[in-house]
Amino acid sequence: MRTTRSSVTSQVAYRACTSAGATLLLAALVLGCGGGASGGQEAKTPKRPPPSVVVLNGGSLVKIGGGRSLYLKCVGSGSPTVVLESGFGGTTNDWSAVQPQLGRRMRTCAYDRAGLGNSLPIPGVHDAGDEAEDLRRLLEGARVPAPYLLVGHSYGGLLARVFADTNPGDTAGVVLVDAMGRNQDRRLLAIWRAAPARVRRHLPKPTADPVVDDVDVRAGEALDAKVRTLHRLPLAVITRGLAEEDELPPRVRLAVGKAWTRMQDELAAMSPDRLHVVAARSGHFVQSYAEGQPGVVIRAVRAVADAARTGTRLPSCSRVFAGAGVRCRG
Repeated sequence: MRTTRSSVTSQVAYRACTSAGATLLLAALVLGCGGGASGGQEAKTPKRPPPSVVVLNGGSLVKIGGGRSLYLKCVGSGSPTVVLESGFGGTTNDWSAVQPQLGRRMRTCAYDRAGLGNSLPIPGVHDAGDEAEDLRRLLEGARVPAPYLLVGHSYGGLLARVFADTNPGDTAGVVLVDAMGRNQDRRLLAIWRAAPARVRRHLPKPTADPVVDDVDVRAGEALDAKVRTLHRLPLAVITRGLAEEDELPPRVRLAVGKAWTRMQDELAAMSPDRLHVVAARSGHFVQSYAEGQPGVVIRAVRAVADAARTGTRLPSCSRVFAGAGVRCRG
């Protein structure tokens, strides 16, 4: 199954996405409607370098075991290694405005999860735990050195937290870019249930289908709910400042907006060494020129990387994000 890239569901609105001719009712901006068609097929493995089998758009397909491969694109050098984790249905292309800039100072890698972009699919249904394990195998198979600084956008923020929790010794820091909150679908469902019946009739019910494009989103949320802390890892949380255009009744829009703000604050509270900034001129894709402020993401990643590299605390939010277009929170 593939969804068209014509729209992205909002984390503060309900939207319908079309996939293989069927309507998928998705709650929350975390689930993007998108992802390119499946890419190249696995070829015979050359003797050098061992991980690479096919070169595609500056990256390569890397064998991760079980007859499967994932697409990986890395630029630059230096530690910690930045790993860019796209939102639901997203690919390496989502980081085109950010990866080259980060690569000037650090090794920076983006990849396509199973079944997206150039990566081969996982047979059957899988969840966030499977995807985090895929990433570990990918980094190991491609000989990408730890420690890793995980940068997760939207649903990718959930995956970044799961990876950091299961691989604490290899994680140097985390940056969450307008990321999915904990127990998000359950909380949105509560808002939907609290709305008057006449309103509910015109809104898709959250979590109507827990499995989307063979990803068990509900199982992933349950796994993420167990991740209560990132301990003392340096953490940057970036929240978008612009509201998505939607047709929600004002009362529901206000409730969802407040819930989203609470979830972002909760994410920031996962580490005592943190900063939380609102990208005031950005929509959901903060990392893109078209919709966001990629410079905010770049500055956040560099600040977390410097703190991880030197073993010092993060500077204040106001020092990292001086100037217009940003607002420090907390």
